[in-house]
Amino acid sequence: MASLPARSEALPRRRPRLGRQARTRLLLTALMLPAILCTAVLVAWPIAKLVQISFYELRLAELMRPITKPWTLANYTAATGHPGFVPSLAATAVFVFAGTAAALAIGLATALLLDLKLAGSTLFQALVVSPWSVAPAIASLIWMFLLNDQFGLVNYLLLAAGLVSAPVPFLTSPDVAIWAVTFATAWKAYPFFTIMMLAALQSIPHSQYEAAMMDGAGRIRRFTAITLPGLRGFLRVTVFLGLLSQFRNVESVLVMTGGGPARSTETLAVRVYTETFQYLSPGRGAALGVLTLVVAVATTLAFLWATRKRADI
Repeated sequence: MASLPARSEALPRRRPRLGRQARTRLLLTALMLPAILCTAVLVAWPIAKLVQISFYELRLAELMRPITKPWTLANYTAATGHPGFVPSLAATAVFVFAGTAAALAIGLATALLLDLKLAGSTLFQALVVSPWSVAPAIASLIWMFLLNDQFGLVNYLLLAAGLVSAPVPFLTSPDVAIWAVTFATAWKAYPFFTIMMLAALQSIPHSQYEAAMMDGAGRIRRFTAITLPGLRGFLRVTVFLGLLSQFRNVESVLVMTGGGPARSTETLAVRVYTETFQYLSPGRGAALGVLTLVVAVATTLAFLWATRKRADI
């Protein structure tokens, strides 16, 4: 009598079904695919083009024609060997870090005041966020007139209060101009920090403060033990975005000082603009743009790593 074939050989094998979590990930990937493609087209391709242009010595008119010149590192050599490169790095460091820190400090202070919900808080909130609605060039123009050493309102108030004996050259002194421009950009940027910090403060459960008050915790203790931990995630995101925004800010410097006096406010972003559109050298401007991008990415990654390490501790 012939033996029957085994059941496993007679029936076809069934394909393993994807689990619920795997199907969810596949669906999310499919939904994110259009955004990924748009990002690749609108961000990755311009960056790749910027890197490509940086390896060729071109004039501005040559960008409209196919590139036939041999590639070279001359643009990077000229950019890093320029006597203004190191001062531009120093000016960029002050402009980015001091500007972001000032905007964060003002934004956190105003957010804490708004969170108290005092009388007239609606009007105060409208006044606080009003700088955000002003165009960067207009805001810089306003501060240029306010800080003028001949007829500026700031010098008038300082002289009237007896705080200074002579007008302060806010925009004409190499030692002061970078700080004046930095404060002006911080004034323009702080409403973003205010809104983000206010949203973070309102997300902290009020029951935590009530429990801390019942335990006898004072204002400082409640701030360090409840408020700051509740703001940590928001702070990480807002400071990250603030740093990137300061790196690419060029309008404020161009309007207020044009990079002077004596190149004291000539940041890397300003040098990219001047090399490309004033000296008509897009290759050198692209090389400076690549270097600026590397510095910005390295700075933000170092910040994210440091804050993540701090959070893990």
